[in-house]
Amino acid sequence: MLQLYKIEPMDKLKNLNKLSVFILAGGFGTRLQDVVKEVPKPMAPILNKPFLEYQINEIRKYYPKSNIYLLTHYMSEVIENYFKNDELITIIKEETPLGTGGSIKNAIKELGLDVNDSLLVFNGDTYIKPDLKDMVTSTKIDISILASYQNNCDRYGTLTIKDNFITEFNEKQIGIKDSYINAGCYYFKNLDFFNQIKDCKFAIEDKFKEYLLSSKIGIFKYNSVFIDIGIPEDYKKMINYMKEYDNGN
Repeated sequence: MLQLYKIEPMDKLKNLNKLSVFILAGGFGTRLQDVVKEVPKPMAPILNKPFLEYQINEIRKYYPKSNIYLLTHYMSEVIENYFKNDELITIIKEETPLGTGGSIKNAIKELGLDVNDSLLVFNGDTYIKPDLKDMVTSTKIDISILASYQNNCDRYGTLTIKDNFITEFNEKQIGIKDSYINAGCYYFKNLDFFNQIKDCKFAIEDKFKEYLLSSKIGIFKYNSVFIDIGIPEDYKKMINYMKEYDNGN
């Protein structure tokens, strides 16, 4: 049975796995609303299944028995209703938008996670297929970001990288090509990063930039499929990709 949490302290979940899995699924998806109506962006239909189900299936290839926590806000009830019979899905709903980082921090508090616990975080609108076991076991530092190599980086800020560490998060610039971008997947070896943040509402990448002033953030290089369904063109790209995938191509 799906469990739904409001933003108030919870003490019921005591036997958590050391590694928790969060998916950020609370965004408004305004750029996609011309073609996807009446559902939140993570629930955009792809061949009669919501996008979020494809993403969850990829995670479960590596963590089949782990509880996956969906961090929701906008049209949360659609997500709640769809996954209500999945015993390994828990919804953590925020009543007001907290930003990507604030949403994660809120969920950590709700679940009472220990500072020594580890955490995998995914954007709820991005389809990726990294080797998650390798990403988790290969890191030697506290924070690692999945870095996806893209030929066209117009929609994204890029990463300046040296020796597999991020030295700078660069703002979006039209015309930037052949670079690594933040793929919206993060591994936290422990949760001290969030313990140091006093804000309740914040964007995760803003705090990453501050963190770089005194600490290191590593990367896990990723050169496979990356589809961000945030705009109609890439939503259609995801549909076409899954059609080919279903046909065994």
